Amino acid sequence: MKFMLIIVITMGTVGHSPKTIEMRIPQENKEECLKSAKTFELKLPIPGIVMSMKSRCEPKSDEEQPEVKQVET
Repeated sequence: MKFMLIIVITMGTVGHSPKTIEMRIPQENKEECLKSAKTFELKLPIPGIVMSMKSRCEPKSDEEQPEVKQVET
């Protein structure tokens, strides 16, 4: 079964609404997806700046395509 690596990046500054971007990247199998997901964990402790990155793996449907889109937070 193929999987989709989903990476969610949230960025912003204090006093402003953060923006969230979601990327979907196809992976050949669950093991490859989980290994790739580990490389995309990030939190930056910079005063005044909000930035975090999370990732997860989900089974891929046949018609699902890679994409990058802004999502509501």
